Amino acid sequence: MKNQWRLSYTGPALVVSSGLVFYAEKRPKGLSLEDVLGMIKEHPGQGYYEKLVKRRVTLGDALSLGRFSELGTEKLMTSSLDFYRVEHDRDFLKLPKSGGALLRNKYQSKPRRA
Repeated sequence: MKNQWRLSYTGPALVVSSGLVFYAEKRPKGLSLEDVLGMIKEHPGQGYYEKLVKRRVTLGDALSLGRFSELGTEKLMTSSLDFYRVEHDRDFLKLPKSGGALLRNKYQSKPRRA
């Protein structure tokens, strides 16, 4: 069965956008689900969160830093979650302006037309 959705995980998860899904061992930007929920719980009214985490230097990091020799190495880096700059591939009538709003509400969307 080609091009069909399949269930690969059941459990707690947080979806900020299609590229920022936090669950189990999935750690976008080096942030765990627990990291993100902890930051939101501490400051629910904020729209921007950051944390110093040890993570691998990605190609994007190496390009922006101009340090290709660090590509793939682990180092302490600031990872952030910015609700004002999250890119979406779907159309929403309303979007959360803070982490607390994301946790309190459901946000309906429709596929974006090409």
